Amino acid sequence: MKIGILTWFHHRNYGTILQAYALQKFLKSKGYNCELVNYIPINNKTFLEKIKQGNFKHRIASKIESTKFKFLGSNIKAMLVEKNKSFANFATNNMDFTEKAQTSSELFRLNETIDCFICGSDQIWNPENFNGVYYLNFVEDKNKKVSYAPSFGVSQIPISKIEEIRQLVNKFDWLSVREDKGASILKELTLKDVKVVVDPTLLLSKTDWEQVSVNPNISEDYILCYFLGDRQEYWKAVQNLQRVTKYKVIVIPARFNAYLKKYEIRPSTSPEEFIGLVRNAKLVLTDSYHGVIFSLKFERDFYVFKRFKDKDKRSQNSRIYNILKVLNLEERLVDCNVLKNYKDNCSIENYEEINKVLSREIDDSTAFLKKALSDYDIGED
Repeated sequence: MKIGILTWFHHRNYGTILQAYALQKFLKSKGYNCELVNYIPINNKTFLEKIKQGNFKHRIASKIESTKFKFLGSNIKAMLVEKNKSFANFATNNMDFTEKAQTSSELFRLNETIDCFICGSDQIWNPENFNGVYYLNFVEDKNKKVSYAPSFGVSQIPISKIEEIRQLVNKFDWLSVREDKGASILKELTLKDVKVVVDPTLLLSKTDWEQVSVNPNISEDYILCYFLGDRQEYWKAVQNLQRVTKYKVIVIPARFNAYLKKYEIRPSTSPEEFIGLVRNAKLVLTDSYHGVIFSLKFERDFYVFKRFKDKDKRSQNSRIYNILKVLNLEERLVDCNVLKNYKDNCSIENYEEINKVLSREIDDSTAFLKKALSDYDIGED
């Protein structure tokens, strides 16, 4: 049996490319023949159409943010070009793809050579960026359809999309999602209990990730900052924690304002270097889901900040709430204002217990994949 994995891999985002790599790597380690479907969605919508589709303020803010990057110095721009190259090289060197499948006919032809399609992980089911391809709408009934850990990224589906999504998800042979909120949504749409599974990055062992990581060669203890959001409160907390810990501060910038901070900024960080920076950090400060995941994998001390207000329709907080709740680490989700005056140590003392819980979750997720792909015997570790 040949498997085709359909997920995001083209965004220059560490979590995106590493989750795609992880699922393929895991399945190959179990003896499966699998390729990532080489599909990159074409966005033909105008800016005004995007505004109508989503949150007005968010769309305007995104446009302003992208415009700001034009004013970065030439040295920073060169580093960003280097970063883009590093992502392309990571994909070329570590991931296997089908032939390019961009059009409807090219996608449909994959049915001739692929017996089972898996969609996931990441927020490929986010209704704000709805795309039926990620619901496997091109797959023929003769071929198996499995979802592994896709995320809706929201707590509810817009009324305008409910019926279309209902029809698509009811055609799956096996369904799983990454968060409890997603399971609740699918329960309403399918009237079935749906399995919640771990993000693919957790399926790989610590050793697996160490083998692809690059050592940052930093002799000092350091705080690693990786923020997808852009809130001034983040940096006030960073300033205080640096004062308390005396650690160096390393920043992997994702937003324009991060480039302006008077810390060590690393714009050209590759996926391999990202893993290495988390692995060697004394403390990780992030608002990123995968920032949390890799902190857990390498048993790092970390704090995660709320990137969104809970009532924000675009809020992606639920995925972070979910993993912290499972691991009894809710205290690691903090208000930046609390850390502005923080004086205590930052240590997580119970990683032995955390790893036991994670191991059970990973075993359950592996069992789900084994059942879903039962046409082909899964190997043993």
